Amino acid sequence: MRTSVRVVSALMPAQRRRHETWRWIGLGLVVAGVLLSVVGTGAVGVLAVVPIVTGGALFTVSSVRWWDLAVDTARSFQADQAVRSPQLEDRAIVSVAAVSSARRRAVVLGATLSVLALGAGVAGSVLPVLGSTQADGASPAAVDAPAPLSTATPTTAPARGAHGSPVGPFAVADGTVQIGQVDDEEAWSAVCGAVSSDSGCSAWAVVAANECDLDVTIGFADTQHGATTRTELRSVRVRPGTPVFVASVGDELWSGIESGACRSQPAVDEHVATWFATDDPEAAPEECWELGCIGFDVLPSRDCPQADVQFAVYDDYGGLGNPHDLVVPLELHEGTPVTAWASGTESFEGDAALTRVSCR
Repeated sequence: MRTSVRVVSALMPAQRRRHETWRWIGLGLVVAGVLLSVVGTGAVGVLAVVPIVTGGALFTVSSVRWWDLAVDTARSFQADQAVRSPQLEDRAIVSVAAVSSARRRAVVLGATLSVLALGAGVAGSVLPVLGSTQADGASPAAVDAPAPLSTATPTTAPARGAHGSPVGPFAVADGTVQIGQVDDEEAWSAVCGAVSSDSGCSAWAVVAANECDLDVTIGFADTQHGATTRTELRSVRVRPGTPVFVASVGDELWSGIESGACRSQPAVDEHVATWFATDDPEAAPEECWELGCIGFDVLPSRDCPQADVQFAVYDDYGGLGNPHDLVVPLELHEGTPVTAWASGTESFEGDAALTRVSCR
């Protein structure tokens, strides 16, 4: 077989050189692509797949055409030899069958090597990128898998912060909910500006990996390390991808998160009131002239010393993100309408919707 292939190679017309040239070019592209996928990073490594695919296709096609030409040459030579020397037909130095067999093996081997090179390129470029992306992002199990219900996380000596001296972040038991104190002045104004009035206000940011109804206990004190003077229990609906900002109003200077619990079903009354957009936007607090506010008239069906009013806000005022949720406290008296204001909608396209009023 090797003798037949060597003879045929020597007998092939000059056209074979063109196929051989393209075959070497294709092989060079494959080798360059594999090397680039190994040493390249980021987009460069990913783009290394392009020369591998191009080179592999070029190598395979040119090889097929070269061997097709070899088989045609073998047939032509064998036919010519049979005409010139019939008595040597059984001892022909060129076997068409041998050349055809060599063609099949060479084409299969070339295609296999091209596929292996493509696999090596993908393994060397795409997989590390996917791995780094997954490592930098949230764990899929933490975001997508159903998480067990969190239990309350009491702390005997809660860390406390104040406006201008924020406390460190607080994590609910399973770590899927993080609560931090907002200290940026513009962000604080977007959360507290329309509700603080003459009292102090602490702004809290909640980021969650799972959807749940979050119960948060906030403790207040006159000093950073002094005894807790009072606590308030807030109800917040959280979901992945949308930060929630909670306004906590009080005369005390210091406050901190004492516990948090994530529940699948809220332990609150969500039918405490009805609401509709206010028809008196001019009644907005003075701070709204700068912040931008959208008001909703709330009609309570029962008394509630402190209801949690949750808005969906579509504005990025204060860098809070668009969209984000805002939760403010509101005192309710049965049958007496009261207006709740969603602040931080100062842009031309800013908007807000009241989504929930809850009370214990």
